[in-house]
Amino acid sequence: MNTPNDEQFFAALPRSKDAEPRSEFVEALEAKLVQRARTKTNRSKRIGIKLATWTVSAATVAAAVWMMGVTPEMFTQSRVESQAHLVPRSFSSTEIIESELSQAAIRTLEKLYEKYPPFREAEKRVYVTKAPREVYNIDFRTSSNKDRTEVSLYARAKLDAKSGLLLGFDLEKIPGQEKVEGTLSKERIEQQAKAFMEPFLGKNLEQYRIELVDGQEGTDTVSHEAVRLQRYVNDVQVEGDSYVIGMSDVGHIRYINSGDSTGMTLDAGQFPPIAERPSPKKTESGLAEVMQLTYVRVGKKDVDYVLRYRENFSGYLDARTGKEVKTTLWRGESFGDSIAVKPGGKRTMVASAKEAAAAMEFFGQKVEGFTFTGSNVPDYMLGDNEREYQAKKGERFMRLTTVNNRAAAFKISYPELREGDPTLTIAELQERAILFLEPYLDSRVKTVRMKEQIYVMGRQVELNFVREINGVMVPDQYYKVTIDGQTGEIIGVNLTFPHEQESFADVAKVISAGEAVQVYLQHHPLSPRYVFPLDNNYNKIQEQPVLVYSAEILKSNGDVDAITGEWLPLQ
Repeated sequence: MNTPNDEQFFAALPRSKDAEPRSEFVEALEAKLVQRARTKTNRSKRIGIKLATWTVSAATVAAAVWMMGVTPEMFTQSRVESQAHLVPRSFSSTEIIESELSQAAIRTLEKLYEKYPPFREAEKRVYVTKAPREVYNIDFRTSSNKDRTEVSLYARAKLDAKSGLLLGFDLEKIPGQEKVEGTLSKERIEQQAKAFMEPFLGKNLEQYRIELVDGQEGTDTVSHEAVRLQRYVNDVQVEGDSYVIGMSDVGHIRYINSGDSTGMTLDAGQFPPIAERPSPKKTESGLAEVMQLTYVRVGKKDVDYVLRYRENFSGYLDARTGKEVKTTLWRGESFGDSIAVKPGGKRTMVASAKEAAAAMEFFGQKVEGFTFTGSNVPDYMLGDNEREYQAKKGERFMRLTTVNNRAAAFKISYPELREGDPTLTIAELQERAILFLEPYLDSRVKTVRMKEQIYVMGRQVELNFVREINGVMVPDQYYKVTIDGQTGEIIGVNLTFPHEQESFADVAKVISAGEAVQVYLQHHPLSPRYVFPLDNNYNKIQEQPVLVYSAEILKSNGDVDAITGEWLPLQ
């Protein structure tokens, strides 16, 4: 897998046809990323990786990375289903035969064969993924020995199933490719990138502009380089419609990555005219609706919580209506109403691996036949005063995490969790999660709220809660419950605990959300963009582009003090 920087690495990660990781690896990775993200920044909701769609195997890893933020659905006081909806962590692929490819895709393959004749006779495996858009993932492979243990050719291509448009390309190995003489300059790379894409985009290539990939500033000659082709229509950037094209050490095209919405429609006439866009003033009212009042803990050791306004949305507001527009780039977060809980205040301490089994029983788990040992996770990956214990019996894996010797989390994994889909209703899952959580909540926790997004991976369903004080959420006090969506078994929990002494700023003194927006816009002025929104089920990209105003929240670098109205840059 070849990428020029971290951003492109995470974008390309799902495309890697690697072996499927063990489930315990995914769970451990998730826990570490969540812990480290919260420890380093205390702003996990700002960290987003776009949805993976190439294959289930590597998408599993990408999905774990994507879990850096709190992630679930909605609950109401009456505990009835409201706006909650399931969001898949990854989309599965189905293998098909080459003859089932669309005619548009076959025409694109012919163009690839012209560039790389060995592809025509190579062994091909074709996978189709239906969401968030229908694409073909095609592997090309030629073995160089009878045992098929060595290959002389290995490459991959990704095509839009409907239009046949080339969306991705990865040339791992191809015979007879000689080094290109001369210096690999930026100008030469740009020329090669355009020449390569011209047969696939035709005149539509004119809609794409060459841009530097982050980290290339001041670079003239390198051994491994990349450029971005970013699409513009009506002189407005089309978010998620771009290519990153990388070169090999010998001067040939090595890989192509694309945005999730690349080429959804290449007809520029389908885009709303920019001249008809309303003033951003109307959109600003929509921004006020998504500014979230939040309690933020001051410092690592202090226990004083101050009030901040933060944007809490996808980053895009419809230019006509001011309403939020969700895309695959970043879905934003939404929370349900307050849930009154009956905290039990139960706790159990664990000082050694021998006591880990009793702690699992404390959480209602059957541990007969399991022998716990310390985990092999390096200390530097653990949080402050954190320890892990693990046990395995057959294909069933258990992990227990303690903080200051207090049991704080557990996770159970078994192969069946990867198979099938949840069958329990959202209301049933919610009820089970709340009933399980209540005995272990600190006695000071009176109400919680849940995100309206419930993330699903196979049969695993994640419900995430955030503590609420004075009607305001406290993001660093969160609770996650993971459930087998078919059997209803609780297979995981992640608890945080309030500090012994806490103080919370007075909500009665806050400025209005509208006032906070005016401060926010001084540092993040709205700018027009085109996006391809998700449908109402949040799992399919719509083909009709929408003109939006973007706040570019992924580049956000501060908050608004909710009492003084001061802009507070990130430290």
